[in-house]
Amino acid sequence: MGNPLVYDLLEVAEALSEQRGRRNLEKAAMRRSVSTAYYAVFHGLCFVSTRALGMWRRDAAVTEPIYRLLDHGQVRRRLSGREAAELGPVIVGIGTILADLQERRHLADYSPPSLEISRDVTRIVVARARKTIADLESLDDDQCRRLAVLLITKARLA
Repeated sequence: MGNPLVYDLLEVAEALSEQRGRRNLEKAAMRRSVSTAYYAVFHGLCFVSTRALGMWRRDAAVTEPIYRLLDHGQVRRRLSGREAAELGPVIVGIGTILADLQERRHLADYSPPSLEISRDVTRIVVARARKTIADLESLDDDQCRRLAVLLITKARLA
């Protein structure tokens, strides 16, 4: 993947999952790790979309409009729908993992301090995010274009 931010976010998520210290610091690190792992995947989807549409540039004025088109809820819905299934099993798998990561991110970001989150579960979440990035990298150019169109267009009425 040509966007180093994706890998940097994965690296941060992994480092946070290994954070040691007082109990509350470790819990905070696990929560941020889960959230960061989700955002690595989301940025991966943004990057694939901008690159597939020929819009990837270092200039934010060119890439930011595509990034802004991807809405978290819409991406989740689109990747779990019939149109995603038509793009193949890898896309369905990406959608399934994204939905799980998004749910876990919501828990990590918005739950009260009493939320229990283990290091082992956090490591699994980060590994799933890394696998999803690898799945995105495995897509050919046509799949990337079709995925980008799916993610940035409005859903068709059935």
